[in-house]
Amino acid sequence: MAVAEIKTTLPSHAELMQRAEGLLPALRERAKKTEELRRLPDDTMRDLFDAGLLRILQPKRYGGYGMGWAAHADAARVLARACSSTAWIVSVVGAHAAIAGRLNKQCQDDIWGRSPDQLIATASARANGTMRKVEGGYRLTGHWRFASGVDHSEWTMVTAPIEEDGMVASEAHFFHRALMPTKDIEIVDTWHVAGMKGTGSKDVKAHDIFIPAHRVIGAADSFGRNPPGAAVNPDSYLYEVPFMAYFGNSLLGPMIGATEGAYHDYCEITRVRTSALFGNSVAEQTPVQMRLAETAAEIKAARLLYEDANAFLHQLGLKKQEITHEQKIEAERDRAFVARLCVSAVTRLVRQMGAIGLSDSNPVQRHYRDVTAMATQIAVNWDRGMGPFGRMALGLPTETPYENKKVPVAK
Repeated sequence: MAVAEIKTTLPSHAELMQRAEGLLPALRERAKKTEELRRLPDDTMRDLFDAGLLRILQPKRYGGYGMGWAAHADAARVLARACSSTAWIVSVVGAHAAIAGRLNKQCQDDIWGRSPDQLIATASARANGTMRKVEGGYRLTGHWRFASGVDHSEWTMVTAPIEEDGMVASEAHFFHRALMPTKDIEIVDTWHVAGMKGTGSKDVKAHDIFIPAHRVIGAADSFGRNPPGAAVNPDSYLYEVPFMAYFGNSLLGPMIGATEGAYHDYCEITRVRTSALFGNSVAEQTPVQMRLAETAAEIKAARLLYEDANAFLHQLGLKKQEITHEQKIEAERDRAFVARLCVSAVTRLVRQMGAIGLSDSNPVQRHYRDVTAMATQIAVNWDRGMGPFGRMALGLPTETPYENKKVPVAK
């Protein structure tokens, strides 16, 4: 199918942030409904498409903006002040457009040929599943978890090993990404959770479905340097440079934004709140003021680390340089530290509110649930992020899954 290149007027970074700001009143109004639905309301998805917030990392030839890192996470940071689940769809799921932009042209034509408004879900955790090579492609069977936004997606990506001669190897180079229409798979309603309820991160199952060969790529190849899409979309470094270091930072925008939202909502509530026992102003209590100041400092520290990391990755991409092993370990340390700062901040705020902080209808409680839920993501795991840096600093093997490199001991 021939697909004509779509000409799109590209917004500035500031304009995108203004569009995100404009959605905040509606997102706050829909927050309760979003949690009850356990997915984004249809109106919210329409708003995101209309505002172009799911086109930020989409290739320009398909109506996207093809922007550099990390405009999508910045927009999500704004949205998360009202709704973390909406922000997650824009930042984490929205980044899947950059992955798709690294695939071959025929695959990209399949995705965006009918409409530039597409959400691409990925099921990140394989419970089980294999691909078996057949004429013209593969047969896929399996079960995957955490397909955020899958209810609103037309396309879904999963990762599975190739089965050969009845055997399945565990080595990384046997794992491939497969892209399929969401209508071809079974969505299993498993998303009953304490936080980030609106992401709709359900399980999916494939029952011996056919995947044409052009929609399958080695997982390492799709995230490595110069994948097939680099030649198709030469106007952004994100389709060319190794992508793993970038993708892992996508969730920081929603996490910091939700923490900022908790801070804003806490201040709004506390300014007019009186003590249930004595009727005095809560805002005038010195411990309240001091703990609020500490929270503000943590949020600023998290934001500065986030902005520094994104500026570093953007400059690295503009130069078409790969992140080094040492830089990758430092980046993972900073991601984990940002997450801990955010969790510390929202925990202090909700505890400071006493019994009203327990109410599901309290927006600070919702932000608390969402931030602590996001902090369980492996990309910000404390032990995973901190251990390798400590080993590297002491001249020991880092024991990372991507490289086990010994750093010489300084003399």
